[in-house]
Amino acid sequence: MKVGIVGGAGRVGSTVCYTLVLMRQADEVYLLDRDSRRAEGEAMDVMHTLSAVGSDAEVRGGSEYGELEGSDLVIVTAGAPRKPGMSRLELRGINREIVGEIAAKVAEHAPESMLFIVTNPVDVLTYHAWRASGFPRERVFGLGTYLDTVRLRSILRKELGVGYGEEAYIFGEHGDSMFPVFRLSREYPEGRLMQVYEEVRTSAMKVISSKGGTWFAPALAIAKVVEALAKGGRCTLSTYLEEHGLYLGYLAEVSMRGVRRAEFELTEEERRMLQRSAEVVGRAIEG
Repeated sequence: MKVGIVGGAGRVGSTVCYTLVLMRQADEVYLLDRDSRRAEGEAMDVMHTLSAVGSDAEVRGGSEYGELEGSDLVIVTAGAPRKPGMSRLELRGINREIVGEIAAKVAEHAPESMLFIVTNPVDVLTYHAWRASGFPRERVFGLGTYLDTVRLRSILRKELGVGYGEEAYIFGEHGDSMFPVFRLSREYPEGRLMQVYEEVRTSAMKVISSKGGTWFAPALAIAKVVEALAKGGRCTLSTYLEEHGLYLGYLAEVSMRGVRRAEFELTEEERRMLQRSAEVVGRAIEG
């Protein structure tokens, strides 16, 4: 698989590259960034690990969109990051312009690729990337609530001993209106489950306040999505929902044929919370 990473010289983009090489999920990676020198350096640093993992992957960096030609997947991590105290939705103005321009260029240089949006606010920007690219909606998707789901399962294991394979998800907006969906094989105190969810909801800002940003967990989550694309699987991604006319975090069937909403039965309360998320994202798209 040939993967392009736009914003590849940043902390998330470069860590994604490193993780993909470690997991042997890409044959070729191109780190595209305005800072060509930094992108070349990040690519060289990752390239120096190849013998240790037994990989023959080609890793390059630069600032030329033409190098994306032939990409199977383009991951967009470029954009302004959150600062302490800032919500993801506060980034929509500046990042909408950045991601829209990138999506149009990807469509020009890699018209057969899939477009994977990571930049926040991811649900809003996935919608704008879809419109700017002109791609079929199943070939544009966002990281959505998959990272939140990974965090949820990690904390559930640590706090309650819940198995990693249990059905525990975060749906909706990758933001303040997200909500948990539990389909666990045994009962746990609801209060404890909701305490874990609240920790997940606020965890990114705690990390940002402590170290200035998050990149290890996002990079691993992104790499696992790439693995699912190659092998087939299910992830809670920012997926187009027909009844809402926008992208939201929902369980999706994932493959190189596209990302499509999976069949999954929500309770009445969960449907209400999904509608609330849709209204939040809808207002942000229009704003």
